[in-house]
Amino acid sequence: MKLTALLLCLGVAPLLVSCALQPLVLSPVGPNPHRIGASRSDMGDLVVYSESEEYYEDQMSYFPHSDYSIYTQTGKLLKRVWNHQSHQDESPAEVSLPPGRYEVRAWADFYGLVSVPVLIEPNRTTRLILQPGWKPAENVARADLVQAPNGYFVGWRARLLADR
Repeated sequence: MKLTALLLCLGVAPLLVSCALQPLVLSPVGPNPHRIGASRSDMGDLVVYSESEEYYEDQMSYFPHSDYSIYTQTGKLLKRVWNHQSHQDESPAEVSLPPGRYEVRAWADFYGLVSVPVLIEPNRTTRLILQPGWKPAENVARADLVQAPNGYFVGWRARLLADR
């Protein structure tokens, strides 16, 4: 009986682990179509407002954004981003990237690990907002935005064309 229970647990454990490690996949996010500007005109910038982590120092609490990874379209790890300058820094890092499509894997409030395709365009900044609270202007069409399953907005919908 004990052997059967052990074998059953060993058989079910990999299934549970594989389900737990599968990130939530969101729709592609791109730059704000109404704003131009990045750190370099031939590059694009990426800013990821990932889930905050509490850091306690000298009787003060800080909430820096959690680290994330950027992958190429082929799934190769391109860069791991330390998403703050110091543990007291609550602003996300700005990363310059060549124009193209990438995949960001980051921690999101309420969802854990998420995978989001992002489009980087020259002289534009793509913002991925994985925390509730960002509200676009009221005149923005909801079809132009990407939402998490619970309804909070995570960024601008990428304009992915077949010939890009």
